[in-house]
Amino acid sequence: MLLETRGCLEYDELDLPADLPGLGLGYHAHLPLDLPWKDGPAAVGDVIFALEQKIAFLRPRGYVLHPPEPGDLSGLLRHRPGLSSRLWLENTRERDLCELWDEIGALGLGVCLDVGHMVSYGQERVMDLPGFFERVRILHIYGGESERGHAGLGQLPDPNLLRDILLRLKGDETLVVEIFSLEELGRSLNLLRSWLLGWGMHHD
Repeated sequence: MLLETRGCLEYDELDLPADLPGLGLGYHAHLPLDLPWKDGPAAVGDVIFALEQKIAFLRPRGYVLHPPEPGDLSGLLRHRPGLSSRLWLENTRERDLCELWDEIGALGLGVCLDVGHMVSYGQERVMDLPGFFERVRILHIYGGESERGHAGLGQLPDPNLLRDILLRLKGDETLVVEIFSLEELGRSLNLLRSWLLGWGMHHD
């Protein structure tokens, strides 16, 4: 979770222990929420490059990015064309990806579908965008946004919506249960396992 530009650029081995690859986990990175878009796409590209160097030893599969203003993505990819295969745009409270969809398609970018944002802010229309599910690379799932943060999966208004989403995916996507309370995470993982079993879906 590389959420703050300056702080994450200053990470040391206490923040990123050298033995992390030995845990046998796969990694991806959430890019900062305060990238310097106001300074232009080159500045953003340089920050992302510096962060990439810092986490290269983890071999991250991709990078989740909160969407910027229309046009900014194209500027970024002109500066850093190699990013296109690794950037996943997330639907956020401020932007549901609809206005950026043509740009996302033209640049060949992936999508991070945040199901909690979708149900909290009435963004179900994103699922009707042409080719949407072919672009999904990762899902954030939780019960929706609440005053106390991300709610557990038990608060999801309609679990069948999650089933329908999973049925439309290829099956090689990353599924992140994005809950920040360990106790609630455990409950939600158990609930997810029971749903997957009930839906006849394989899980590890």
